[in-house]
Amino acid sequence: MNTSAPASGQHPRGSLLLADDHGLVRHGLQLLIAEVLPQLRVQLAGSLAETVQALQSAGRFDLVLLDLTLSDVHGLAGLHRLREDFPYVPVVILSAQDDRDTVLAALDGGAMGFISKAASPAELKEALTRVLVDHRIHLPQSVSGGMAAVPSLGADGAGGRELAELSALGLTERQIEVLGYVVQGLRNKEIARLLDRSEVVVKKHVTATLQALGAPNRTKLLVLLSQRGYRVPSMRAGSAESAEGAEGGA
Repeated sequence: MNTSAPASGQHPRGSLLLADDHGLVRHGLQLLIAEVLPQLRVQLAGSLAETVQALQSAGRFDLVLLDLTLSDVHGLAGLHRLREDFPYVPVVILSAQDDRDTVLAALDGGAMGFISKAASPAELKEALTRVLVDHRIHLPQSVSGGMAAVPSLGADGAGGRELAELSALGLTERQIEVLGYVVQGLRNKEIARLLDRSEVVVKKHVTATLQALGAPNRTKLLVLLSQRGYRVPSMRAGSAESAEGAEGGA
């Protein structure tokens, strides 16, 4: 996956795995995405088992769009399974159940965003573009409170504010790097593996970033960064593959 941010207005490239057990919804979304984001490859899964199989056999996906209710799993269990088995693949939840408690629980479970099934085609396009192009966090109004993200352009012209700006709060480059991984849903042990550091060191960095931003936990951190329009660095595929390879050889 290319880690450089695309220029503003460019359609997302890459691959998306869409997991939804309703055939009409699944194929309708595929047609919609093909219409509004033609350069994005979409693979479909109708169950958690099919989702896991696709992740195991089809190579790396840039994003998994996951329904909370599948034929073989219900609630957050599917999200927890994917975060446990495939921690380096970002997951955004797609659900009609978009109340505040459900959204916050999904973020707490490691999701990097939440898209409501009640969204219009234009809103869906905006949400996917925000996640895949701008690397920003999309949340429904039940959590974002309808607050508009701070209008800001990065140095490359893409929408959103860079996490590097948080150095103004006294955060080091390493702490900002760790913050990016935290937002993507990685746990301390997975960040430690990527950075070849101890979990103790990573935990200190995480604590420092949360304190600097006034966020008590990762869930509140995502809401805060979403409201302020910050971009999330995309996962370094090479690092993730190296970490997975090291884990397999351990």
